[in-house]
Amino acid sequence: MRRVLIFFILTSVYFSVSVGQDRLMGNEEMMSGIKHGLDYMYNYEFEKADSLFLIIENKNPNHPVGPFLDGLNIYWQNAPLNPNNSDEVNMFIQKMKESSVLSVEVMKSKDDYIEGSFFSLVAHAMQMMYYADNDQIGKVIKHIPYSYRCVVKAFELKDTFEEYKFFTGLYSYYIEAYPEAHPAYKPLLIFLHKGSRTEGLKELNWIADNSVFMKAEGLFFLHHIYLSYECNPQMALNYAERLHKLYPDNTFYLVHLILNLFVINDYEKAAELIPELEQQKKSDDFAQMMELIFNGMIEEFVSENYEVSKELYIKGIEMAIMFKPRVDTYIAMAYAGLSRIYEREGMVKLARENKKIAFEKTDYPCILE
Repeated sequence: MRRVLIFFILTSVYFSVSVGQDRLMGNEEMMSGIKHGLDYMYNYEFEKADSLFLIIENKNPNHPVGPFLDGLNIYWQNAPLNPNNSDEVNMFIQKMKESSVLSVEVMKSKDDYIEGSFFSLVAHAMQMMYYADNDQIGKVIKHIPYSYRCVVKAFELKDTFEEYKFFTGLYSYYIEAYPEAHPAYKPLLIFLHKGSRTEGLKELNWIADNSVFMKAEGLFFLHHIYLSYECNPQMALNYAERLHKLYPDNTFYLVHLILNLFVINDYEKAAELIPELEQQKKSDDFAQMMELIFNGMIEEFVSENYEVSKELYIKGIEMAIMFKPRVDTYIAMAYAGLSRIYEREGMVKLARENKKIAFEKTDYPCILE
């Protein structure tokens, strides 16, 4: 349910972006600076992103764009952001609240109302994204009705402004795929705007190929969809490779590429990429955790050194404590590995317990079967 909630939140954000062509949105120089800054940020070049964001903030004093970009940079610098990062979380929330307050002031001007409403929504949406990622669903669920009204409106506007296809594509796909995977939710969705998995994927692929601002998000969602709901890891790999090529220093995108290679049993290519993750682990605990798990998989599948593999899996799971619940889907691979090893050792009960945990934690159950 968490991913559906996040989708509805994002929908409300983009509705405002597309119609907000006022002072900032219509300024090509500013928008170009934002785009380049976001590219630096996605590639973990945070100092360069900071420099561009500072220029934008200085040229737009008392505008919500400045604190919003600052908060977004904090979010990615500390990814996966979770309650254990209390100082960073407080700074992130503070920046988003500051952006929201400034948005209210901007909205008082009739000419700038749409732009102000955009930053108000996007600042709230980022806070909701954080709460959703950390299983604090009660803090986001109340926003879904408004977000739904926005996506219905987006269907009317997507032919005029094609970047809408990111959100109409997500909606069209998930409104059909999610209740198929989780039948218990069908009664809750029966009166909502109908969708189409085929049309949804078509629109998301348009975004992945043509979008300026939503390309990375489109590619990542397509990777996630094909690795989860479509259970087509070979197709998912195409999107993971494209993301890594665009943002080679992004730890999350690298992790998903390596994970995808393990899923299709391409251990050689996976092993070739693990050193890239090892280079980042000195300053990135998430990279270190994933390096342990991936090396555990190499020891299990390639070297057949099951004792070493087991130790690496356990260390990876122990490291994950600092990130929970944000990393559950990743450590599911370690629990699945432990299950296989315990089964090999004849420890049936432990094997069953670890397999159950793996399926409970992962967003990609089909890759564990």
